[in-house]
Amino acid sequence: MTMNLYLVRNPDGVPVWVAFESDQKRLYSFVQNTGKFHLNAGLYEDFYFDHTMTYEPVDQQAAEAAILSGVGRRDERSFVHILARYRRDPDALSPATVFGHAL
Repeated sequence: MTMNLYLVRNPDGVPVWVAFESDQKRLYSFVQNTGKFHLNAGLYEDFYFDHTMTYEPVDQQAAEAAILSGVGRRDERSFVHILARYRRDPDALSPATVFGHAL
């Protein structure tokens, strides 16, 4: 698996996701609430077409540090339906799958 990792910042410059781009050009974002990377169609749309977010290429160490600092946590009340869908996601990628080891 190719290691294309990004620290995604919103238009205000705040880090909101650690993203992983797969060999198939799919974009996954790490969701703290589940501890896994999930396919993120909205991020794909922005990365390839809209360009409203900033995508800073990072190495594995920086991606892991951002995850460990809490980037990607979503409010359980505001995102209840999305988080429920992510928790049922059979195709989520573990950090071990992406990084080669658990966090």
